[in-house]
Amino acid sequence: MSRLLVTGAFGNLGEMVIHEARKQGLIVLASDLDTPRNRRAARRLGLEHATSWGDIRSLDADAVLGELAGVIHLAAVLPPVTETAAELSHSINVGATTRLIETMEQSSSRAVLVYPSSVTVYGLPAHPPRLHRTDEPTITTDNYSAHKIEVEQRLVSSSLDWVVLRVGVAVDARRLRADAATMRTLFGVAPDNPLEYVHPRDVALAMVNAIRRPKAYRRILNVGGGESCRVTQHEFLSTAMDALGIGLPREMLGNARYYTAWMDTAESQAILEYQRHTFADYRAEMSRKLLWLRWGLTPFRPAARWGLRRFFVH
Repeated sequence: MSRLLVTGAFGNLGEMVIHEARKQGLIVLASDLDTPRNRRAARRLGLEHATSWGDIRSLDADAVLGELAGVIHLAAVLPPVTETAAELSHSINVGATTRLIETMEQSSSRAVLVYPSSVTVYGLPAHPPRLHRTDEPTITTDNYSAHKIEVEQRLVSSSLDWVVLRVGVAVDARRLRADAATMRTLFGVAPDNPLEYVHPRDVALAMVNAIRRPKAYRRILNVGGGESCRVTQHEFLSTAMDALGIGLPREMLGNARYYTAWMDTAESQAILEYQRHTFADYRAEMSRKLLWLRWGLTPFRPAARWGLRRFFVH
């Protein structure tokens, strides 16, 4: 059986990758920070003896590469930390990733490196919206997008077999937390700002499929949900608000542009065959997840709307 290394293995997406990899008959090795939460996840997934614990910057990649079919490299720092802790974020997102690439280049292993880039490398969306293609120039908007672009360029110049997946907005009902600063940013975005949703399970499927699809090797591919998942900022934020029975008037959103976009995913779908969920599926999932809270919130909806306006509306 082929072996797969997943870094950053015990996050939301990492666990989905692990489940999909096992479904496809791969043996999974993991790498992640040594925290109580991650230890519990490793035990739950039966990986407590198949995990390299520690900071990705000090991972002994030589010791874990061996005869691997592939590496799915999820370990990363995300916004807003990339913007508030620039040096730390760069050392992890770029420094540690570059070292992993160099170690794989020097190894006898011919493992494929699957790297999740982001829709954010296209910069602010076109007006009117259009489908962005992977042959377009990339644009640095902030530290996060700069990190993605730098790693993409390093991979392109490497001797490895690699697959870069520029992923759209990938969230599901299991991940509902957001800090106040992030919420204010999201509510400040114009209601018509384009956004391509993709379910994390579909992202996990694309990543695992990429390991065994030579047509994907040394290619940059857009990974989004496709036509049924091309929505706007207002539609996206309304999903949770509608599930809570609160509703979200368009005028509560701002007028800023944000670096999400619609993407041309025809090539990635033809090669990786991963699009299984629609945006309607996500809405239904959120409605089921928040049903109990919607009932409990019924008497307090006016106060909830006031709170939204008070704390998040610009």
